[in-house]
Amino acid sequence: MDTPDAPIAVLASGFGGLAVCDAIAQRLPKEDVVLLADHAYAPYARRKPAAVIDRVGRLADQLVAERAPKLLVLASPQAAADAMPGLRERLAPLPVVTLDGILQQAAARSRSGRVALMTGDACLRGAQLARALKRERGGSLVTWAAVPGLREAVERRQPVAGLAEQVAQLCASGVDGIALGCPHASAVAVDVKRAAGTQVAVVDSAALAAERVRRLLMRAGATTRRRRTGRRELISSDPAAAQAGLRR
Repeated sequence: MDTPDAPIAVLASGFGGLAVCDAIAQRLPKEDVVLLADHAYAPYARRKPAAVIDRVGRLADQLVAERAPKLLVLASPQAAADAMPGLRERLAPLPVVTLDGILQQAAARSRSGRVALMTGDACLRGAQLARALKRERGGSLVTWAAVPGLREAVERRQPVAGLAEQVAQLCASGVDGIALGCPHASAVAVDVKRAAGTQVAVVDSAALAAERVRRLLMRAGATTRRRRTGRRELISSDPAAAQAGLRR
């Protein structure tokens, strides 16, 4: 992070990554942000882990070579599950921030510790997640709330069918903490909070990652010295898909 005016890079599987960019802009409004959305290869949960590791590594190398960022946010929980910590070693000394820590935060803010991890149904591999929860302290109190069609609706810039009803069902089951565990869930954070009401803690992984970015840059003295508002650049591995989504 020797160049404070270098951009922050965000690597995501699609337009869900815009939620992470928005959260960074709220905290660091003068920073330039480059989002690389891997529309051509998404969703990662339907790919083999070795393929995801190779793909994410090559895209991260591309971002570093072409944009020389001062920090990379890996905004895909499935990519992080597959590719970390190897990616940190590959990119060192470039800092890499992920969307981790969301379950602990949600459990700490809930009253009962009963937490729903909300993601798109194509954003995480269910079997891999189940194994991870078994190893995690308090994992037995976590419910995976995989929202059908969430990823597709966010990519098409459309409302998510049945989202409010699913949130209501979770709350009725005794869940009092909801962890928005992927960028696509973060993209509908306002709708989830509205449906959950004030008695349920809703914790947004995009907001947590953005705060982690802010603290890391502040601690390193690496925030930009520019006075203008930060710029945003969107790159897609499938430009046609990206343009179709942006036109909606």
